[in-house]
Amino acid sequence: MDLRDLIDLSFLQEFQDNFASCVGVASLTEDAGGNNLTRPSCFTELCMDVVRKTDKGLQRCRECEIRGGEEAARTGKPAVYHCHAGLVDFAAPIMLEGKQIGAIFGGQILNGPPDEKKLRKIAVEMGIDPDKYMAAIRKIPIIPEKKVQVAARVLLSVANTFSKMAYQKLKLQERNRELVLANNRLNNIFKTMSDGVLIIDREGTVTQVNKITEQIFGKPDYELLNQPIRKLVGDKAPSTSLLARHDSYHDVEVLVDGSVGRIHCLSSGTPIMDDQLTASGWVIILRPMENVQKLINRFSGAQATYKFDDIIGQSPVLLKTIHMAKKAALSKSNVLLEGESGTGKEVFAQAIHNQSSRRKGPFVAVNCGAIPRELIGSELFGYADGAFTGAKRGGRPGKFELAAGGTLFLDEIGDMPLDQQVALLRVLQDRNLVRIGDDKFIPVDVRIICATNKDLAQEVINGNFRQDLYYRLNVISIRIPPLRERREDIPVLFDYMLNTIGKEVNSKIKYINPEVMALLKDYNWPGNVRELQNVVERLINIIDGEVVTLEHLPESITLFNREAAGLMQRPSSANTEDLNQRENIKKLNDIKERKRIIDLLDHFGGNISKVAREMSMSRSTLYRRMQQYNINN
Repeated sequence: MDLRDLIDLSFLQEFQDNFASCVGVASLTEDAGGNNLTRPSCFTELCMDVVRKTDKGLQRCRECEIRGGEEAARTGKPAVYHCHAGLVDFAAPIMLEGKQIGAIFGGQILNGPPDEKKLRKIAVEMGIDPDKYMAAIRKIPIIPEKKVQVAARVLLSVANTFSKMAYQKLKLQERNRELVLANNRLNNIFKTMSDGVLIIDREGTVTQVNKITEQIFGKPDYELLNQPIRKLVGDKAPSTSLLARHDSYHDVEVLVDGSVGRIHCLSSGTPIMDDQLTASGWVIILRPMENVQKLINRFSGAQATYKFDDIIGQSPVLLKTIHMAKKAALSKSNVLLEGESGTGKEVFAQAIHNQSSRRKGPFVAVNCGAIPRELIGSELFGYADGAFTGAKRGGRPGKFELAAGGTLFLDEIGDMPLDQQVALLRVLQDRNLVRIGDDKFIPVDVRIICATNKDLAQEVINGNFRQDLYYRLNVISIRIPPLRERREDIPVLFDYMLNTIGKEVNSKIKYINPEVMALLKDYNWPGNVRELQNVVERLINIIDGEVVTLEHLPESITLFNREAAGLMQRPSSANTEDLNQRENIKKLNDIKERKRIIDLLDHFGGNISKVAREMSMSRSTLYRRMQQYNINN
């Protein structure tokens, strides 16, 4: 450490001059390497104009001074010694953390009459005229040894004071470096945070913002600085009373006027306390709700997993449907998927999302038929704090908000109550929503994909579905073909499911009897792909061997095919035969559906919601079927 950076050299020079003048000695301060830090004070003619004018004399002077400083540092006492020029000098070390960093020198005096013979010899050794040397010697002051010791101790006391000053300055510099480093770290954190950060003073005026805050408000920092926080954040900004109480607040919902309209944010604030524990300002955090929802969706599994490559089958009707769905994926318009239960409408919805420009956003699915009528509004649109009895404190975002930047899949849209259809239509038209119990508009940025197993056009005629909502949703209509219309895909689907499910349970099945596959292809599959998956899973669980035979198939399939074969053998006219066949097929389907409902009620312990979800129908539809089939739960 350089002594020049630790001591006020002008103050040291002033002391040195005064000390030399008062005591009657010469004085000089050097660093540990023998380099002058001050100008010489009261130097004698002998040293200044005679000895130090020669190279040898100057070199010897520095060697003496270095040795004197090291001796004083080693002993901790002032070093009094005879220099190479025959004079008396003394040195006091300047120390820093046990290490010498400099020394203050005094001297260029004699204790008594000069020894002329010795001094002349010294002059000759340095190449100086002895007469000139002795003439300069006679001008050297003579000070008793006792007074020299006193002067040396005074010099040591002063050197110790400068040592303390150097130590304090060093520690101050270290603390300053630590503060600068800490400040740089905080600034880097401040600049790189993914949330908006505002610093406000005790009057509530913005003094500093980060880049994210500029992006949220769509303004440069100079338009945000010196603005009242209430002007930017509104009435949810920290009040003067809150600041006075030193209270923090967390996750308060606020609406700010941003670059793309009003932005829904979560705001948190913490007071900045000084050394007297007085709040001198606040740190305000603004976290866009969209970012919060993306994080929630990421960890809650609100992501689409299926892609078009995951759709199994090569039948022309399926390939045509996939082609249409891929074209829909490139569009931003709403999509309506129509098809029977179990045809894979959600698989298509996820595939469309994953090939769209919104694939990095969330995919949120809602079964409109499985949500109780009185809760569907709060589920879709969210609710504010205190909106109704039992409402979650602080409110809750709805599915529309959670799907921000992504896709909202409304399954069983045909079962949505009429009063909620009005609210849905308004959100789709205005592109913003109002939570239940609130009066603030929240921007909506979602793409809608709907699915139904009903004929929505007929539902409109029947008065069960709003015509204006139907046209708003039915921009791109895609019909998912039932399994009976693509029978050539049944073997491929069967093998795929057998391999996929079989791996999970180490199935031993290796061979399918051709009669089994023929029977499967003839069956009408009212439950479509979901029913086929159910059959495959059943076979895997009941078969211990390697071969699937007719006896392993469910009775519903074998019964259907026997009945169908019997109907075909009955003699009748063409029209009568066709009519009877359709009626019998319907009866068989009803038998099968009744049996499935009973089996699922047993499996789920009578839980209507779970049975309805498994059968991809609403609770109300399930209740009608149970009444139709005379099933008591």
